[in-house]
Amino acid sequence: MKKLLIVSLSLIFLTTLFYLTVFSFDKQELADDFSNSSIQDVTINKDNLKILQLTDLHLTYGFDYLDRKTYKLIDTIIKQEKPDLIVFTGDLVMSIYAKFLIKDFIKKIDKYNIPYTFTFGNHEMEYHTMEQIVNSIKRVKTKNLIFHQGEKLSDDNTHGYSNFKIKINLTNRSFYIYMLDTKANRTDNVISDNKYDYLSLEQVDWFYRQAKLDDGKNLVFMHIPLVEFLDYEGIPNETIWTQGKNTGLFSKLVEVGKTLGVFVGHDHTNEFEFYKDNIMLAYGRNSGYNAYGTNKKGGRIIMINNLDNISTYLVGDSNE
Repeated sequence: MKKLLIVSLSLIFLTTLFYLTVFSFDKQELADDFSNSSIQDVTINKDNLKILQLTDLHLTYGFDYLDRKTYKLIDTIIKQEKPDLIVFTGDLVMSIYAKFLIKDFIKKIDKYNIPYTFTFGNHEMEYHTMEQIVNSIKRVKTKNLIFHQGEKLSDDNTHGYSNFKIKINLTNRSFYIYMLDTKANRTDNVISDNKYDYLSLEQVDWFYRQAKLDDGKNLVFMHIPLVEFLDYEGIPNETIWTQGKNTGLFSKLVEVGKTLGVFVGHDHTNEFEFYKDNIMLAYGRNSGYNAYGTNKKGGRIIMINNLDNISTYLVGDSNE
C-alpha cells in the first residue's frame, strides 16, 4: 500500500514538473471582450463537403498511454478519410492540466493542414474557469483552427464561450456550420433530475437571426443533445442525457428550414442517428480512450453532396 502511494505521488509530481517545464503559466485570467463579429470564413474548392466529427476526447495528461492512443486513432482516421473539415463537439479535456493540454491539442491537430473547429463541452471547466481556457486558446499560433469566442449575448454570460458560425465557400455555393456552447451544469437553481445546462434564449435568438440571413444550408454542432433526441424510437446504448430545458432551438431550425442536421456528443456510448421533421439528429462516435465506455472509439463522417443532400457513417479503430 505504501509503495502504491509513493508511486502515485511520484506520478503526480513528475506530471506537474513536466507541465511546468514544457508550458508557461497564464498570467492573465480574464479573457478578452466578446466580439460582435462571430462569422468565420473558410474556402474549400470542392463541390462536395466531407466533415469528420470527433467528440469527447477527455484528454487527461497528454502523454499517458490512453491519450497517446487517442491521438493515434485521430491520426489514423484523418489519414484514412481525408476530410475537408474536422469538428470536435466538446469535452476536449478533463484535467487539472486543461489549459496546457488544449494548447498541445491545437498544435497537434494544426499539423494536418486541414481546417478544424470545436465548441466546448461540460468538462473543460472542471478545474479552470472558461476565461482561463479561452485565454490559453488565444495564445497559440495556429494556421488551421477556426474558433471564435462569440458575441456577448447577455450581461450574465448565460450564452457561454463558443457560439459562432463558419461560412464555407464551396465551388458553386455557400454552406454554413453553426457551433453552439451548451455549457456545463445548470445554473438556474431549479431542482431537477437533469443537472445539465441548456441553450439560453439569447443563443436561440442569435441562431435564428443569423440563419435567416444565410444564402445556403447549414449543420449545427453542440455537445449536449437537444431534448428532441428523446424522440428516438430505437433503444439507446445508455440514458439520453439531454439539455436540462427545451428553449426552442429545434422549432427555429424547422421554421428557418435551412438545417440538414444536428450533431452532438456527451453520451459516450450512444451513436445513433434518426430524422425528425426532415432534420437528422445524430450522435458522434466517442473518440477518447480516457472517456468512459467500452464501445468502439472513432468518429462520424458527414457527407454533403453538391445538391446539399446529407449522408453519414461511423468510422473507428479497425483493430478493436
